Order: sequence, then C-alpha cells, then structure tokens
Amino acid sequence: MSRQLPPLDTHAHVDTSVSKRDMEGLGAVVLVATRSQQEFSRTLGRYDQIVVWGLGCHPGVPDAQAAYDPHAFREQLAATPFVSEVGLDARSKVPVGEQDRVFRSILEICKDDPRILSVHSAGRTRDVLELIEEVQVDGVILHWWLGTEQETHRAVELGCYFSVNHAMLGKPQLQIIPRNRLLLETDHPNGDRRSPQPRRPGSTQVLEEGIARLYSTDAAKIRTLQWQNISHLAGQQQVGHLFPLAVQRMLEHVKA
Repeated sequence: MSRQLPPLDTHAHVDTSVSKRDMEGLGAVVLVATRSQQEFSRTLGRYDQIVVWGLGCHPGVPDAQAAYDPHAFREQLAATPFVSEVGLDARSKVPVGEQDRVFRSILEICKDDPRILSVHSAGRTRDVLELIEEVQVDGVILHWWLGTEQETHRAVELGCYFSVNHAMLGKPQLQIIPRNRLLLETDHPNGDRRSPQPRRPGSTQVLEEGIARLYSTDAAKIRTLQWQNISHLAGQQQVGHLFPLAVQRMLEHVKA
C-alpha cells in the first residue's frame, strides 16, 4: 500500500506564487500553513491537486493578529479542511492577551465548524492546552510540540495529534506520542534547516527512516501509518470532501 502513497507533509510554508506545476513536481502531498488571512486569500484562485492550503493567523506575525477578522475567518473556512498556522508564541511581539483572544476565537469557530487545526505553541505549551481544553475543540495537531512529559500526556488525553519534524528526532516527547496520533512535517523553511538535502516541502523520507528506527519498523510502514492517521482525523472532523479530489482518493485508499 505504501508504494502507492506519496510522502505526506502536514506542515510547511510555501509562497502562494509558487506554480501548481512546481508543487506537483515535489512528488508529495503538502499541507501548507499560511500566516495570515490575507495570505490565505491569495490561494483561493488556485486549483492544486495535491496541495492543501491552510487558513492561518500566526501568533508571531503582528500584522496578521491585528487584522484578524472572525466574520471573514468563518467565510474563508468554507474553502479548506485545514486551519494553519494558529496558536500562541512566547517570543511574539503581540501582547499575550491579544494572542489569547485571537486563538480562543479561532478555536470557538472551529468547534462550531470543525476543521483540522495545526497549532503553534512555542514557549506557551501549557496555555495552548488550557485553551484547547476550555473550548473543547477536536481535530488539533500540535505542530513542533516541545511540551513537558506531563503536558504531552495531557495533550494525548485531550485527543491531540502531533506533527514531528527533523529537529525533533531524539526528543523525549517522541517516546510518549502514540503511533495512531503521529504525523510528519518539514516545517519548511524553518524546521528543516538542519535536515539532510533536499530541504523542500514534502521531503520527509529521511524523517520517515528516523521514526522507523525509533519504532523498530520500516519507513514504508511509517508512511502508511501517517496516511491512516490523517485519514482518520479527516473522517473524525468530517472534512474529507474539502480536500482536493486526488487527495480524497488517497484518504479513501488507506481505508480499504
């Protein structure tokens, strides 16, 4: 089964002007995180077959946070199964209270209209979990998660998934993450700065091999596992129909 499935990258950043042809040339399915509603709006005229453009409002981007419009966010949500990148960031110049307000609003919107959410938590892992628990939202993928052991167990109990990049290999969190909650990411161009070449969206093969060694299995099984996990998550959130048709077929394929 895995030979029929391409690499899956559940969090990467790509300029919206990159051509459809160049994206297809990556040979991977990529879930792209935009950093603002304005950036996401530039993807609405695209018809990519193996790229999923996420609706984002990055906590580390002051302009994106200041321009956050919940009414427009609800409308834009109709165009995608994926919300990314949203969350909280201790290093951000955006005031903590403003970050909390925006993130809570997005979580509440996605509780009413479920989506898959890729969540940023740098330096604010506890706060992210508290808001997820308070709002009781499902479908969360904790991107580049570096929470404590206790927080990681709590995240598992809350039903969160985890997207792991090359920079996380060897981190203790990987020993806690259940296999049925595991996804891989490049977080290009940040999370793969120290990855082996080629450093580009969708290039998860070396990471698959690293995770396979951790689990004492082979890379093909890790790829299949990722697809099974994202398929289950899409079904849970009932957003499979919002993926591009080619990706829908892949999600259905792993159910067979």
